[in-house]
Amino acid sequence: MAATGQAKATSIAHSAVLPYAGFQLRAVAFILDCVVAISLGLLFFTIAALPMAFGGDSHVSNREEQFALVVGLTYVPSLLFLFFVLWALRGQSLGMMAVRIEVTDRDGEPLRSSRAAVRAVLWPLSMLPLAIGGLPVLFDDERRALHDMVAGTVVLELP
Repeated sequence: MAATGQAKATSIAHSAVLPYAGFQLRAVAFILDCVVAISLGLLFFTIAALPMAFGGDSHVSNREEQFALVVGLTYVPSLLFLFFVLWALRGQSLGMMAVRIEVTDRDGEPLRSSRAAVRAVLWPLSMLPLAIGGLPVLFDDERRALHDMVAGTVVLELP
């Protein structure tokens, strides 16, 4: 690790020294990922609401509870799985692809599945309370958010 705000990437795909992604790029990627998450949520809500829209069983009570249960048991795990797969296979979520940043381990190597899983679970938890988990990006030398610190990852700008 260089002390100049850059990480030395050792993999073949990253043969140069790449700078850590700053707050602005990460914020834009986060907003784009939220758009993807909301769009996916709308799809899940629509599918879960279809039985209610077509009348379903008229004597079924607690339809709102059933709706919340279906969405909660399918949408949230699907969203976490999407980010896990993208980070494990590409090192980038859809928002990260758009702004050309990538998540790697601290040595610049692609993420192992275990690190991608930890990051996928911690990312929403650190960002939910007013994005407080993202504030360390402003102060950390490696521009890491709370979920990056716990997962042992860094986010790099791509050329």
